[in-house]
This record gives sequence, structure tokens and C-alpha cells, in this order.
Amino acid sequence: MPRKGHEPLYRPAIRDAFQAAWKEKRYWFIALFAGILLTGSIYDVVWRGLNSLSPQASITSTLVPFWAAMTESWAGLTLTDTILGGVGVFLITTFCIVVAFSVFGASCIAQGALVYAMGNRRRGETPGVRAALTVGSRAIWPVATLNLFALAVLWAVRSLISIALVISVTDTTVFSYLIYLTAFVVFVTLAVAVVIIQIFALNAMILQGATLAQAIERGVMILRRHWVISLETAAILFVLSIGAWILTIAVNMLLAIPLFMLSITAAVLNVTVLFWATLYVGILLFILILLAIAGFMIVMHYATWTVMFRRLGEGGAMPKVHRFFRSLFGLTHVPGA
Repeated sequence: MPRKGHEPLYRPAIRDAFQAAWKEKRYWFIALFAGILLTGSIYDVVWRGLNSLSPQASITSTLVPFWAAMTESWAGLTLTDTILGGVGVFLITTFCIVVAFSVFGASCIAQGALVYAMGNRRRGETPGVRAALTVGSRAIWPVATLNLFALAVLWAVRSLISIALVISVTDTTVFSYLIYLTAFVVFVTLAVAVVIIQIFALNAMILQGATLAQAIERGVMILRRHWVISLETAAILFVLSIGAWILTIAVNMLLAIPLFMLSITAAVLNVTVLFWATLYVGILLFILILLAIAGFMIVMHYATWTVMFRRLGEGGAMPKVHRFFRSLFGLTHVPGA
């Protein structure tokens, strides 16, 4: 029986990541914050790409009707109403900006903390949440810069779809639709590449102490050398994400059956308190299950990419496609050896 030239890559990585995500439940809440900017999965990239297919997905199409309605009612306001309205708008805007920056900073800290925790667990250590958050807070500025850089690239690439959309709307020809389809494919491809580079660069900064420029360079290098493995990993995580959301729906549907029967009983017996209590308990359970599965999956994604970062950095990994054809045709040795 021929000896296999390469050991399995994805099964051990996914198994270790699954065990880490299940054991480290204390990081699920931190993972929810980290996932605001970077889930570690390609699911959100594909979702953003699909949303960009419609003009309603753009910010401009949302703000233009609001601005038009506001300017129409502006002429009928008195000076006092204008001043009070301006102060109110300023306060609301300031509050939203503060909240946005706070959430952005918390997400960056959580990303660093999660990578540090998963990376050190791979070395046999189990760092505490406080230690992980300390590392994440110290790395907030380079991590924030990395996130801003990735977002800027994604938005710049997405502008190609907006331009192509305008062309396809004004010029409804086959060629214009081909331009739009090409722009969409380019956006999804580059968006996937940016996310993979970002997660590799994040690992390089936190686990290897690399600077921002060095981390991005290492992320690009790993993706260039092992782009097949990276895409296979992204595809596996995408499938697992879809399966997790199907599981979420199935669990909530099963829980909805007794809650629905209880609410019907409360309605028939005219027990208002029981009816509303059942409704609120059902909503609470749905939210808790959703957050728990989301936290688990994000931790699993980060742990998987950490394992892949170490394996690809060692250079001893071979893509699944290559291993499949080698096994199929018996090519388990170096030709000419």
C-alpha cells in the first residue's frame, strides 16, 4: 500500500478550531465585537457583493430622499425651530459619531484579543480574557489602521460596480451588462483576497510582532504562495457558516413549537400575562441562540485561520485539489526520485 506523501490539512485544522471554539466559550462575547468588522469568513463578502447588485444598496440612494424631504420642510420652520432643530441634529450626530468610534475601537481590540487567545492556545497556553484584552488594546492603532485600509480598498473596488451599474442602466445593451457582471466578479474576487490578507496580517501583527507594513507584506506573500489553500479554506468556512445558520433556523423552529402552543393556550384562556411572557421569552431565546452560534462560529473562524497561518508559514501544506489528484492517479512520490 503506497504511503501518502502529504497528511490531511483541513480535517485537523477544523477539528482543532472546533474544539477551541467550544472550549473557550468565554471568548464568544468578544468574538461578537470582533465580527462587527471582521468575521474571518467570506460569507459577509459575498453578502455585500450580492447587495451591491441593486441600486437600493448604495448610501446615496438612502440619503437623497431623506435630504429632499428635509429641504422641503425647511422653508416652513421659524428661527427658533431652526436653531433648536440644528442643536438637536448636532447632538444626535455627535452621539452617533461617538458610538460609531467606540464600536469600531471595541471591534479592533476584540480582533487582537481573539487572535492572541487562539494563537497562544495553539502553543499549549490558555491566556485569560484580561490578558488577551490587554494585548488587543495595546495593538488597537495598527489593527484599526489595517481595518481602515481593508475597508477603503473594498469601497474603492465596489465603486467599480457603481460605475458599471450606471452604464448598464443608461445603456441597456448586452455589452453593458457584461461590463457590470465583470465588475461584480472582480469585486468579489478582490474582496475575498483583501479579507484573507487582512486576517493573515492580523495574525502576523499579534503573534509575530510584525509592523503594519510587514504584516501586510506577509499576508500578501502567504496568499500569493498558497492561494489555492486559502481559497479552499475560505470555501470550507463559507459552507460551515451556511450550515450554522441553517442549524440556527432549525433550533428556533423546534423551540417555536411549544412556545406557539403555549401562546395559543394563553390566548384561548384569555391569560394576557402568559401570552406576552411567552412572546418575550421566545424573542429572547431566539436572540440568545443567534448570538451564541454567531460567537461560536467567529471564534472557530479565527482559530482556523490561526492554524492555517502557522501551517502555511511552515510551508508544509498542499492544496486539497492537488492531494485529490495525486491520490487518484497514485502520484505519491516526487517524479524522477
